[in-house]
Amino acid sequence: MPPRPATERAAMLATILVHVDGSAHAPARIRYAAALAHATGAHLVGAAMLGVSRSIFPNGYHEKPGSLGASYFEPLADNARRALAAFENIAQAMGVRYEARFVCDRADDGLARLARFADLVVISQDDPAEAMPDMAVRLPEYLVLNCARPVVVVPRTDPAPWHGAKVLVAWDGGKEASFALSASLPLLRRSAGVVVAAICPADPADEAVQAEQADLMHFLARHYVNARMVMRDAWRDPGHDLLALATELDCGLLVMGCFGHTRLRELCLGGASRTVLADAGIPVLLAH
Repeated sequence: MPPRPATERAAMLATILVHVDGSAHAPARIRYAAALAHATGAHLVGAAMLGVSRSIFPNGYHEKPGSLGASYFEPLADNARRALAAFENIAQAMGVRYEARFVCDRADDGLARLARFADLVVISQDDPAEAMPDMAVRLPEYLVLNCARPVVVVPRTDPAPWHGAKVLVAWDGGKEASFALSASLPLLRRSAGVVVAAICPADPADEAVQAEQADLMHFLARHYVNARMVMRDAWRDPGHDLLALATELDCGLLVMGCFGHTRLRELCLGGASRTVLADAGIPVLLAH
């Protein structure tokens, strides 16, 4: 088989990692990830965590049946195995290439480590009504800031699987926005339409602004993405303005870069990122 053209290789997803657990939102999350894998031809890796630090089992979980350790850890292992069985059923039904992984670690660090060998990570939005026992930190915030890959956060409204929905790309000219844009190219090429939005931009008549927009449109066109630019003044705050614009334009995916701030008790994201993570009703692809 001849090698793929460079432009096509640059817009590929080869491996998608999805968080697998026993939460009520897991089936919708897995279906969404599987739909992405099906659309892009990616290999889907479903990872279920034991729920304890890998320092407890650095060489994997091997507790002897009937032992004191097994009496505590075996129920956790059984939960992970059941979750993986459900993942396999969904992946098989959706016809994607998949791999089920049992990981002796917590969800935050375990997914961050596995993300090194994936192109995209799919997780769920935090749900205050459902707290899983291995969630000592807010998983979306932790992964966005600590894993080496872009993260798709599926909202707790459990949306239908992705089928080429229209995409809204947030653009402020920063490196985070540029990283998110590049990471989303495989999805932009397969979407029903792409809108690039600048909230509270500089003077639209400014020559530098116009030149940057032209460069951006040319960059996307060279990746076979037909996009249009929308410039809006701020109304409420950038996060809520982006979500409102996504609703107005009937977009099914929001792409944005995010900023990290100081670490006090836990990692926190900047205002717009935090707003979107908390309130988004559509999936969001974030990159840091």
